[in-house]
Amino acid sequence: MPFFDKSKQKWRGVVKHDNERYQQLFDTKKSAKEWEVKKKEELKKQATETPDDMPLRIVCSKYLDFSELHFSAKTHWEKKTTCQRLVEFCTGGSDENRPEKNKPLKEITVDMVGSYLEEQAKKRSANAANKDRKNLLAMFNWASKRLDTRINPAVKIDRFSHDRQAKYIPQEKDVLKLLAAATPEEKVFLDCYLNTAARRSEIYRLVWNDDINFEKRQVRLGTRKTKDGSISYEWLPMNQGLHDSLYWLFKNRKFKNSPFVFVCDHHGKHYGKPYTTRRTFMRDLCKRAGIEKTFGFHALRHYVASILADKHKVSTKTIQRILRHKSINTTERYIHRLHSDLAETMELLNYPEKNESTPASTPGRLKKG
Repeated sequence: MPFFDKSKQKWRGVVKHDNERYQQLFDTKKSAKEWEVKKKEELKKQATETPDDMPLRIVCSKYLDFSELHFSAKTHWEKKTTCQRLVEFCTGGSDENRPEKNKPLKEITVDMVGSYLEEQAKKRSANAANKDRKNLLAMFNWASKRLDTRINPAVKIDRFSHDRQAKYIPQEKDVLKLLAAATPEEKVFLDCYLNTAARRSEIYRLVWNDDINFEKRQVRLGTRKTKDGSISYEWLPMNQGLHDSLYWLFKNRKFKNSPFVFVCDHHGKHYGKPYTTRRTFMRDLCKRAGIEKTFGFHALRHYVASILADKHKVSTKTIQRILRHKSINTTERYIHRLHSDLAETMELLNYPEKNESTPASTPGRLKKG
């Protein structure tokens, strides 16, 4: 029951629950009593709630806070947009004032998430829906470990089947055109791709003191392609061409106080800062080089893998080490062979007895018998 606190000249509401004491001051006894009733109901409700009673939007918010600290900006953005779409789908809109906004996690069913992913497959693509599924799986698994939830509706949903589109791989003549049209600084930037097969973020992240070792002729590349989003580093040998390019840039760099290898020198808000993106770089350079079909940075990574496999006959296992893939199946998707190793075998299918009545262009036939 409330009592009058003479020292404060106010009514004090008091509630005891599980050896805890909750209290608050009020101007009237009625207000204090109403607060006590409300507080008791609140505490009783909290005592019976489980982590699965947490609203979906709160789970998403907590996961995105974790994601922002542990993953790259691109990965975090992908996870953020996935969560936003799911919350809007499950609650009927993005307006936080809607009564459905606090829909608890326990009400998010397998059918609900499945319907969301099916809608994404229709609106965007099966591949996009699979990316959303992967991100939702990661979020629900994280919530299970971090928040002690028991709900993971995405785990029972199968991947969508989809046909992988063949990646465009630039021809060697176009890569040579690209290098010929590039300025000295741009050529160093391209050399880093062509001599390491690195990812774009790995090139942007390069730091002179930590990642470039001219004496040992090594370059260190770091990626966040890890389960916990931490940066995993690996040293690779630096060939003579890359050594000469980077050493030239080091001696002629404009921003000598910057620790980063590649720094924006275009006047504007990013002037003097390390690159985080170069949206029009490849498009403008391809146009300048007179290349008809424009390609991007990632195409260079596929190009290097294909050149090593097809032209230089490097084993897939070795290419996997260079690309730093966890799975050799991923490496196989990067290699676009011409299957020249099958040429001799396919000749065995050719008609064995040629004569004048059998033109050379006649399709081969297997000998009967």
